[in-house]
Amino acid sequence: MKKILKFSLVVAAVLTAMNVSASEKDFSLDVKKGEGKTVTFALNELNKVELSIYDLDDKLIHTENVNSKGSINRTYDLKALPEGTYFLVAESDAKIAKYEISVIGQTAVLASSPVSEVYKPMVTNKNGLVSLSIFNLYKIPVSIKIYNEADEEVYASPILVEQNIDKVFNIKSLPNEKYTFVMSYDDKVFVKTVAAK
Repeated sequence: MKKILKFSLVVAAVLTAMNVSASEKDFSLDVKKGEGKTVTFALNELNKVELSIYDLDDKLIHTENVNSKGSINRTYDLKALPEGTYFLVAESDAKIAKYEISVIGQTAVLASSPVSEVYKPMVTNKNGLVSLSIFNLYKIPVSIKIYNEADEEVYASPILVEQNIDKVFNIKSLPNEKYTFVMSYDDKVFVKTVAAK
């Protein structure tokens, strides 16, 4: 049986700080007029993003990392793709957004609203005091687990469904030097390892 250590858990009232941090790194997609099987779009308020196109079976068709000062503008020619539904995934340091592309006949249409948006957790460590913030826009069930260096679970949260999840963990007096935080929600798993001392 896994031995669970008692963590000093403090719920931090950092809602304002979390919202400011999320909006500073947020982005929006503006669909430009495309002709035929081309889609043109701009990602605003973003300097670095990974862009990927997947088919309906989640098979990767194209991926690229883009760095830019200001907005990122892209045009994709999709004439090699058969009719069907595809997805453009834009991933920044703060968010993953998924947009639908419909290829019908000789046209391709990129939706301007995302089919899903997931904000990544923000984890900061100041001398063994670990702050964890998750902006859970759609109140999706979230689980948080912490593992020690021996990969033993030392903390498991109940399922959380709040829109703003803010927690502080005091790990500086615990016996191990490193702890791994695993946050799971919206079919995604985010992992961050931090030093206790």
